[in-house]
Formats: sequence, C-alpha cells, structure tokens
Amino acid sequence: MLIENRSRNLGLCLVACLFVLPMAPAMAQPRSSTSLERLTQVARLWGTVRYLHSYLAYKDIDWDAALVAALPRIREASTTDAYRAAVQQMLAALEDPVTQVEMKGTRASAPPARATTTGLHRFVEPGILLVDFSQVSASLSLGDVRRLTAEISGELAQATAVVLDLRTRSVSDEDLAGMWASSLFESLAPALVLSRIQAPAQRFVSHEGYRNLGGGGTSYSSTFVTLTAEAIDPPATPRASALRTVMVFDESSNVPPLALALQAAGRARIVVEGRIAETALVDTKAVEIGEGLVARVRLSELVPMRGWQGWRADAEVPRGARAEALALAVEHARRGWTVAPDAVAEPARLPEARVRRDNAYSDMSEPTLDYRQLAVIRAWNVIHYFYPYLPLLDDWDAVLPRLLERMEHVTTGRAYRLAIAEMMTAVADGHTRVSGHPDVDAPFGAAWMRLNVRSVEGRPVVVAMGDEERARGVEIGDAVVAIGGEPVAQIVERCRQLVTASTPTAVLNRIYQRCLLSGPPDPTTLTVEAPDGRRREVQVTRRTAQAPFTRSDAVVQRLPGDIGYVDLSRLEVADVDTMFETLRNTRGLVFDMRGYPRGTAWTIAPRINTRRTKVGASIGIPYVNASQDDNAPVTLSFGQPLPPLPAGTAVYTAPTVMLIDSRAISQAEHTGLFFKAASGTTFVGTATAGANGNVTDFTVPGGLTITFTGLEIRHADGRQLQRVGLVPDIPVEPTRAGLKAGRDEVLEKAVEYLKSLPPR
Repeated sequence: MLIENRSRNLGLCLVACLFVLPMAPAMAQPRSSTSLERLTQVARLWGTVRYLHSYLAYKDIDWDAALVAALPRIREASTTDAYRAAVQQMLAALEDPVTQVEMKGTRASAPPARATTTGLHRFVEPGILLVDFSQVSASLSLGDVRRLTAEISGELAQATAVVLDLRTRSVSDEDLAGMWASSLFESLAPALVLSRIQAPAQRFVSHEGYRNLGGGGTSYSSTFVTLTAEAIDPPATPRASALRTVMVFDESSNVPPLALALQAAGRARIVVEGRIAETALVDTKAVEIGEGLVARVRLSELVPMRGWQGWRADAEVPRGARAEALALAVEHARRGWTVAPDAVAEPARLPEARVRRDNAYSDMSEPTLDYRQLAVIRAWNVIHYFYPYLPLLDDWDAVLPRLLERMEHVTTGRAYRLAIAEMMTAVADGHTRVSGHPDVDAPFGAAWMRLNVRSVEGRPVVVAMGDEERARGVEIGDAVVAIGGEPVAQIVERCRQLVTASTPTAVLNRIYQRCLLSGPPDPTTLTVEAPDGRRREVQVTRRTAQAPFTRSDAVVQRLPGDIGYVDLSRLEVADVDTMFETLRNTRGLVFDMRGYPRGTAWTIAPRINTRRTKVGASIGIPYVNASQDDNAPVTLSFGQPLPPLPAGTAVYTAPTVMLIDSRAISQAEHTGLFFKAASGTTFVGTATAGANGNVTDFTVPGGLTITFTGLEIRHADGRQLQRVGLVPDIPVEPTRAGLKAGRDEVLEKAVEYLKSLPPR
C-alpha cells in the first residue's frame, strides 16, 4: 500500500488480563487459493476504509453490511472482472466518487518531462506570458529553481496576464520533475496576487488509541485533524494592478492548494483537458488488491471556505485536445473576466467526528460464514492498526488468510468461538482474552478445584489449597502429574490453543489456572507427586462457586532485623500514610508485589523518590492517521510524570526492595517502573508477566468481547517492558522443598540483601 500526498502538506506524522498460543498445525489447502488471496486483500482494504476514510467518521454508513454483502461475490468470482465488480459494490456503500477500483497503471499520466527547460517560459503574444511546467527537468537543482523564479518574475512584471500550464505529473518522492515544478509554482505564486488570499483547508480523520466499549476511558479519542490552510501573501512591493492568471490542468495533474486559493479569490481561471474529479484535490491512498487492481481510498476532504463555491473548471476541452486547451487558456487571458464580490454568507459546516462503536451482533449464536469472516477481518484490523506492540508479534499478517480459510470449515457456533480464541493466541500478551460465552469463558468446564497451582522447578506445583483438598491428602509442594488419568502435559497442549500470555512462564501459569484445574462440577482423581518422588492419587471435587485465597498475616509488618514489609496486593491507598509512619525508622523496606496492587503506586512513589526523579515511565498511544506507513506503527510518546511529594511529608530514604514474579502484571509492573525510577528499588525474585498498558476491548459477531493491551509502556529510560517484564536484580526462585517446609525463599533473600547493606 502507498499514500499519495496530493496536498504535499499532509504533515500529520507526530513524534512519536488472560487467554493464547501458537496457531493450529497447517490446515488443509483452501478450496481456492485465488479466492483466499482476494479475501485477504479485501480484508486489508476494508480496514483501511474503516479507520482512514473521512466519511466513516461521521456518516451513517453500515460498513459491516457492505463487507458482508460483498463477501459471497468475492468468494465466487470466476474472473478478475467479477472480482473487481464485487469490490466496487462494497465501496459503493460509501457513495464517494473518489473511492473507486481501477486497473493499476491505467490512470492518465502526463508526458515525460524533458531534459531541458528551453521554452519553459515565453510570451505567446504581447502581454501574455506562458509558463509550461511540463518542461521542468528532473535534473534541476534548488539553485536552478531560484534562477528560473527570478527570470519569470521579471517577465511577469511586464505582463498583463499569465498562462500556467500545469499538466504535469502528480508529486511523489520518486518524481523529481514534479517536485521541482511544484516548488517553482509556489515560488511564483506571490507575484500573482495583490493581497493575501487563502486556499481551502483539508481535514483528515485520526485516532489516538482504539475507542470502543469504554475500555481505556478518556485515554483514547477519534477526531478530525484540520491542516492549517495555505495562504499566499503578495511580494513586499506588489504590482500596481492585478495580473490575470489562467491555469491549465489535465486528468493526471496535481491541483495544488494555491491554485484553489487563486480561483477562490477570483484571481484565476481554470481550463481542464478532460475532466478533473475531486480525486485531484484531496489525498488518497492506493491499496493494491491483487490481479492488477488498485482501490483508491479517500483520506481527506476539503473544508468549506467563505467566498468559495467549491471546485469547478471554468472551461473544459476533450481529453487529448492538448493544443485546444492551451489556445482556450490564452483566449481567457486575453479577454479577461469580472471578479465577483466575495460571498458574505458563511459556508455550511462539515459534521464533526463521532465514536463508531462495533456492532457485537449479540443475537448471533451461530454466525454464518460471512459474519464469521467479518469477525476475523475486524479482529485482524484492530490489532493491525491499534496494537502498540505489533512489531513484537511473530507474524500477524499470516494469521489473516489462515483464519479466513479456517472459518470456511467451521460448522458450529462453538467451533467459531474457539477459532476466534485460537486466532487471538497469536497476540502473545497477558491482556489478550476472548470472553462473552461459556465456550470461551470456561472451555474445559465452569467448575474449579480449590487449588492454586504455579510453575515451580518446571512443574505445576500446588502452592495453596482449600480445607477439603488438604483433608483429602493434597500437600503444598506437590506436583500435579495427571487429572482424571490424563497426563498434565496432554492437558497443557490442549489448552495452548486457547490461552496466551506475554512470556512462557506466564503462559504456563495461566494454563494451570484456566484449564488444568477446570472441568465439570464432578469428583475427579488427582495424581500428585511429592518432592521426594512419591506419587499418590487423591479424590477432589470441582466447584462452580470459589472463594479467593486470602492471607491472615498483617499487611504491614516489622520483620526481624528491623526490616519493613508491605503486601501491596492488600495495601489500600488510604493506609499508605499510616504504613510509612509505622515503618519510618526501618533500615529497609520490602514491597511484596507478587499479585495485583490497589492503585498505591501514585501515592507511594513520591514518598520514596530519593532520586528526585520527574518521570516514572514512558507511555505511547497508537496514532492512526493518513500519513503513516501500514508497516510502521506510529505512537504518540510522552514521559509519565511522578506525582509531587505532598506538603508536610518526608521522603523514606532507606533502601527498598520489591518481590516479583509472573503474578505481577499490568498495574503491578507499572508500580515497579515507578519505584525503580524513584529510588532504584531492587527487584528480587523472577520476571513479571510482561503485559502493561490499558486493557482495551472490541467486539466481534456473536457477542464476543476481545481484550488487548492498548498503550505502549516502557521504562522511563525507554527500555522494553512488554514480553520481557520487570527483570530481577537478584534472581531467586522458590523450590518445592521450600514450599513444603513453609518457607518464603524469595522474601528470605530480600531480607538477607537488605541486612547486608550498611545502615543509612
């Protein structure tokens, strides 16, 4: 895909929790590889229009329905012409003459630029100067343009009228001749006016993050960006009388904004060879859809301007009548015209952008093929445009054709829902989850054993349990070997098609919680292995109602050796001041972040900010707009400031330590970023989950909700956090023997470290 910046001033580039795994093994070949390729190309086109076409920001256009109606025709098209007609049918829903399907390379093009500038400017008759921009050479330099500007300006001083033949190529990075022609036109423009005149502005839709069902709140927005209108100021010493200007264009011409300014002010007439549609005035994007076809998509629209009645040609000649067009232009220049007074009425305002929420089609328990493929297309495009960590994914492009084909073989609603869950496992992120139906909420069953199982020494090990499980013989430190006679490894592999996370350890722990312990609400046999290798079988019962595991020890404690301890998963914001008062004379402080916090980072960080740090983390918001490259996501990045220290409070200056493991996700990791930036807090334990940045959601047919990470979060110094996590400064892992003995080996190591430091 490529962008054609017709205005050349599109400067919109700015500075920039729970279920997945690898996709299923290679599937059978699609019934038609051509059909699949077409569907893939149209899926990308659909997303381009959905998020970049200006009409969809405010008009009531059912873009889903347009796709659903076109999909059968695309799948069944037997010829390129039939394929083209199907895509054009979809685009017709926009009612936009700019957005059309065309054959690649068939647009009208100007004759090649010549190698010299001989004859570029001359008087065609007394008082009428002709400037032929098609004579501009690609070999010019900036100095040449300045020289030509001076030469032509001198001749303009002697002229009563000027004909500007602008039948040149559209400007692009590869077209140096077009670039120099445009530069020359802009240099000459001031000499054509007596007072300031202004061109109509253009506006483009832009998105800062994916705003849909409320996920992300006010962090995200969709709006129009209106470019500052171009204006022409006269030279310091303007002419005594107005210069009549006639401009000649053809169907290949780039119509610069300043040409519209001259026309709007009544200072110029426009002659067109052929016909120029609005395509020549607004920015478009050429989306290749295969088989030599290109879909040209509108990106911008002109903003109505006082006194301007809109684009028009004052005279037209047939396409190919090159000499006739020039002769007609000279006749206009000779004859002149009366400048109409400016209109006094204000133009009608264009509608403002508004949020367009996804239609969840919640009543579709068994979506048809067209809606199943709509789900894939919507999901793929949301991640493609709005997932800030897209470069970290293995191959998101490959997911699109694979799942489009997969949906052709799905026969039940359950299979559809599981296929969507499988699709999203390609977004390896702890915030990725598909929910909204029991098939994906609890695919293995809606009842759970009252056990907490985590990966320890590479095995699924019991770290907590309910009273009944303990009474039946399950012990802390036991490794789960099989459930109902099925080996754990086999259960894990079945679950890998439905569960994802950002790191391998986080994936395993999620599988253990979501699949290993779940099933129907019936008794089952649990095979466990003690740390000494002895195996035994115990009978346990899964239950649908589960109370969370709770701790009975104090949230804030003074440990032996005058070491402070705080469980951040239980500490409330209202208790932060009391916590610091209780622990203010300790020789060090341990923050236990092996869980999820309660929003205390913003209150604690300024109280430990011994480094007087201003920034706690780096945040990037996905920025989707007409200027970006499809394969180079843009983010609006900024440093997130640490809150100031409240008046009357003191900074805790003793060393701080944070206990971490993969249970620390999202806000927990953000807490670690703040603490590390504020005081250089030492991390002890194992890496965190590596998933941080606003849980964001969208929906797909069947009432399914898909969540993903919507913001890019990095360390304050720019280092990557996603899929890495907070990395321990002092690595230490619990052992099965330690768990069985009731020890907290991670906490022990942290205390040992703090005691080894000299008192402050």
